[in-house]
Amino acid sequence: MKTPNKIKKLLTKKNFNFVHLETTESTMIEIKKYIGDKNICILADKQTAGIGRRGNKWISPKGNIYLSFLFKYNLSIKDHFVFTAVTANSITNFLNRHINENVNIKWPNDININDSKIAGIMTEIVEKNNIKYIIIGIGINIFSSPKITNYKTCCLNDYTSNLKYEDILFYMIQSYFEEYQMILDNKYNTIIDKFKNKMPHLDSKINILLPNGEIKNVLLKNINYDGSLLVEKEGIEENIFSARII
Repeated sequence: MKTPNKIKKLLTKKNFNFVHLETTESTMIEIKKYIGDKNICILADKQTAGIGRRGNKWISPKGNIYLSFLFKYNLSIKDHFVFTAVTANSITNFLNRHINENVNIKWPNDININDSKIAGIMTEIVEKNNIKYIIIGIGINIFSSPKITNYKTCCLNDYTSNLKYEDILFYMIQSYFEEYQMILDNKYNTIIDKFKNKMPHLDSKINILLPNGEIKNVLLKNINYDGSLLVEKEGIEENIFSARII
C-alpha cells in the first residue's frame, strides 16, 4: 500500500517520524530500531509474528491495521495506564464513527463489538541511554479476523461494506491524536472516566482468571487510576492488577 499524503502530513504536523513496511515480524519489535530524537509511528501491512497479550500470537494478515507509536515517557509510573486508556478510547471512537453497534472495552486491553474481539492493545516501557520511552501497539481487524476456538472474533467488514483501507487508516490515526491530546492537557481523570464508560462489566458479577490459574467470581466495583480492578468478594475488597475476565 502506498501511504496517502494526508497521513504523512498529519504525522509530520504531530512531530512524528513515519515508517511504513510491507512486512515485519512485529511493529512492537521493529519500532525499537528507530528510537531517537523524534516520536515514531510505524505501520506494517502484514506481521509475521505479531504479539498479543501474555506472549500470545496476534494473527496478522494483510488488510488489517498494525500500528505502533513510540513516545518519550515523561510521566510518573503511576500514570502509565492513561496511555492504554487513551488508546482504547481512540479505537472505540474510531469504530463508532463507522458502525452503530455496541463497541465496548474488555479490561485491560481488548476492544469488542458486542462480545466479539475486534482489536487489541499492547504497551511497553523501554529505556535507552537513560531515557524512558513508551511503545503503544494497536491491532484492529478490518477485513478479516482469526478463527479461534472458544473466543469470538470479528472484523469491521462484518458490519459495514465499501471500506477503503487508506481512509480507515487515516481516521484511526486522527482519532488517536484527538484522544492523546488529553494527555498533553493533563486530563487524566477524564481519560479514565471515558474508559470506564465503555466497560460493560462495571457494577456486575464477573469471573476472573488469575495468572496462577485460579478463577474467582467477584463483584467488579471500579477501575483504579493505575488500571487495576477494584473487586469485592464476600464483603472483602481487593485490587487485581493482572487477570483476565472470562
